[in-house]
Amino acid sequence: MKSVTVPLTVISGYAVVACFAFATTVAETLFLYPNIFRDVPESLELTEQFMSTVAVGDVMRPLGAVLTLCALLACAVSLAYRIGRRWLGFSLAALLSGQFLLSIRYLWPRASILFDDRSEHTLAEIERAATEFQTGQAVRIAAAAVTALCAVLAALACHRARVLATR
Repeated sequence: MKSVTVPLTVISGYAVVACFAFATTVAETLFLYPNIFRDVPESLELTEQFMSTVAVGDVMRPLGAVLTLCALLACAVSLAYRIGRRWLGFSLAALLSGQFLLSIRYLWPRASILFDDRSEHTLAEIERAATEFQTGQAVRIAAAAVTALCAVLAALACHRARVLATR
């Protein structure tokens, strides 16, 4: 049997990054969103001023890229060592569909309405975009939770294989 040190290290590293990304997403939502969506559209203008130096996307996009790279590396190691494949598959599916594609296809167009092209839309359209964005964010949080949970379960599967191999 192959040593499970490499997959345990790589998959555990991915689990840590996934948990960090989940915690960051929750913190972003709890700390920033009540102020961002407090009194649309006035609160959006204040948010733009507040985030003129460092915006949420300046942090979350690179974190998402690191998370995706870690996920792909963990999946490659998982396939090579035939360990934790099912949990990593679920984690990667939640990451790609519930965070990556959801952001690009659903959240970014609404963010453009809220922040970039606000002057081109009516108040009703802006309010609808804000409500839809918050709903999408709730789905993103759920997907981040599934991503992190499945990554941890994959790491635990590796740990179990390591314990059983040392018996």
